[in-house]
Formats: sequence, structure tokens, C-alpha cells
Amino acid sequence: MPKEDAEFLDYIDGIKRKEQEKEEWERTLQWKKEWRETTYAGMLIALVERTGTAKFFEAIASSLEGGEDRASFYAIKIIYRVGMITSCIMFVFILGYVFKMLFGDEIVIEQEVVLVEEITRSQYEAELREKKERGEVVDETIPISVKKQSKARQRRGKRD
Repeated sequence: MPKEDAEFLDYIDGIKRKEQEKEEWERTLQWKKEWRETTYAGMLIALVERTGTAKFFEAIASSLEGGEDRASFYAIKIIYRVGMITSCIMFVFILGYVFKMLFGDEIVIEQEVVLVEEITRSQYEAELREKKERGEVVDETIPISVKKQSKARQRRGKRD
């Protein structure tokens, strides 16, 4: 009788285990359904299934089941790498196009350089005389005035 009880308890445990597995499977399906409805990746997969290309991807997956020693695995691996490189390059071009639309064709950085040349009044007057002798137009709009200060003001550092 104890042997039959043990078998019966094993049978009950098996049924409970199957019920738990069934509940976990149903919970997984519910999460999968939520994922497909709420994420972009899930919506993309649903779109692939609706268009009928899912069979193509399933065929690719089944060809990879043979392992790494099959030629189809290496061919698909190479195609995958080339596709990833191409998509990265395209992403950079698209990003550049978006920046070009936002900021314009080119970015120009302008810098103003001001050169200040200090000359004496005698040099300035000599240049003016030379220009007048050559017959050039003389621009006298640059006022040159030096105020004489007393020595007391110069020592104090005050200027008018």
C-alpha cells in the first residue's frame, strides 16, 4: 500500500507541475502579447508576420540549426555583418542629412582680427604729406589729439 501511495503522490505532483507549466506558458503568452502591442520592436515583428515574410525568416533560422559547421551559417553570418556595416553607414548619412537640414549647408566661423599700429605724430604727418604729393585723397577723419597733462596729474594717474 505505501508503494501505491507513493505512485499516487508522484502522479498528483506531476499533474500539479503540468498545471504550473501551463499557467506559466499562458502568462508568457500574455506578456508576449503585451510586448507586441506596446513596443516598437513588437509592432515591427507583428508587421513582418502580417506581410508574410515571417516564413522567410523562419527558413533562415532553421538553416542555422545545423550549427557553425554548415556553409549556410557562414554565408548568413557574412551577409549579416555586411548588412550591419551598411546600416551604420546609412545611419551616419541620414544623421548628417538631418543636421544639414537643421543648421544649413555649412558652418562658417568668422573671426575679426583688429591690428592696432601705433605711430608717432611725425610719422602720420609724413604719410599725409606723401599722399598729398601723389594726389591721393587724404582722409583726415581720424582725430589725433594728445592732451598735455601736468606732471602732478601724471603722477596721480588721473587723465581727462
